[in-house]
Amino acid sequence: MTGDPTDTPVIVTAGDGFFVRQAIDNMGWCDMGDYVLVVDALEDAPLEDEVMDAIAETTGGKPVKYVLNTHSHYDHVALNGAFVERFGAEIVNQRTTTVDPSGRLFEGADRKVWMIPMPGCHTREDCVIWAPDDRVLFVGDIFGWGLIPSGGLLDAKLRHLLRETYQHLIDFEARVVVPGHGPVCGTPELIRWAEYFDWLLETAGGLVADGKSDDEIKRTVTPPENMLDWWRFVAWKHADALSKVLMSARRGALDA
Repeated sequence: MTGDPTDTPVIVTAGDGFFVRQAIDNMGWCDMGDYVLVVDALEDAPLEDEVMDAIAETTGGKPVKYVLNTHSHYDHVALNGAFVERFGAEIVNQRTTTVDPSGRLFEGADRKVWMIPMPGCHTREDCVIWAPDDRVLFVGDIFGWGLIPSGGLLDAKLRHLLRETYQHLIDFEARVVVPGHGPVCGTPELIRWAEYFDWLLETAGGLVADGKSDDEIKRTVTPPENMLDWWRFVAWKHADALSKVLMSARRGALDA
């Protein structure tokens, strides 16, 4: 990508009455018909007036009834309190509310939205938000434009969970995919990420087994050509993902 597309926040129209504030930290909102539903709430509390004005302008000033957090890390919840204070909105995340494993349905006059737990990839609270009428999927920090979302060792259990979760996300066949951070994308990016994840584990893990040093592997396992334009991928995300794989391989976790 030329420059950084998140330098200037933009409002992306994801569907009729469905909007995403795309920046380094993303949030979205949709007009449910009789109320507004918000997904995630940024990390910068001073943005309150700007965000509230954008929501009011795009939805005709309808009240915000629910705020759904994909997880409760600070960079997704800073404006939760503002929505409670202004609208009496219900905050829903896996820290404040138990969401049934099968999901929780939110219905309005114009559309429905599902909140579905997919825990363990980034946090124990991970949820995705799925709007089937619009085919819009919020994935939180499960997908990070080239980042392995967990900081733990990639043992067999975690590798299986990550790969299984990515396949679940792909199976939605979403038209619009909203990551927690960075540019809005689509299902093709999820597919490419799953392919990259498999390739990285197999290639780097195999080179470790062959006795290659980390320096040799880092020179050999370079960013794939068809991912060179991914958001911040070449700058540091590929190196971070490769380091996690190498750390796990050196400790024998990939063979567990």
